[in-house]
Amino acid sequence: MTTSNLPTQPMPTDEHVSALSQMQDIQLPDPISAVPTAPGYWIIAAVFVILALWLAKRLYKQRQYHAPRKKALTLLQSYDIEDDNFAAQVNSLLKRTALTYLPREHFAKLNGQPWFDWLDTRLAPEQQHKIGQLLIKRHQANGLNPSEKVQLQHLASAWLSNKRHFNDVTLASTPTHQEA
Repeated sequence: MTTSNLPTQPMPTDEHVSALSQMQDIQLPDPISAVPTAPGYWIIAAVFVILALWLAKRLYKQRQYHAPRKKALTLLQSYDIEDDNFAAQVNSLLKRTALTYLPREHFAKLNGQPWFDWLDTRLAPEQQHKIGQLLIKRHQANGLNPSEKVQLQHLASAWLSNKRHFNDVTLASTPTHQEA
């Protein structure tokens, strides 16, 4: 009989069988939730939501506030600059636009020089005292020449493009002149 040098497998004993039967499967930890549960995270999320809503509301109100001014700017660009009534149309457009922003009882009384002075308050300093001179010519027999019409369109566009809020303070500070 020859004995081999191979290791022999031990025969399972009762000790080994009972140890194997006592082993349990590996238990994985509970999965981590994607939603943070700490109150600090909820507070930060609430602050971000409130800020986003506030910003959206502010942008919406700002857009609503500037809508008449933007519509007037579009109308100005649609006017025929060659029309003899161009200056009257521009004057009417500027007054209608201002009436959408300011109380009628304070604003409707402005006419002539007080109106021109008030228009100047919304123009850059280098553009002031020009729009009134051009609008006065709408009542004259010669009217405006083509270059003056272009200048009036440019000034009215600058006036309508001004994004500052309209306010009554400039109306109160504008002296009222009585025309004869």
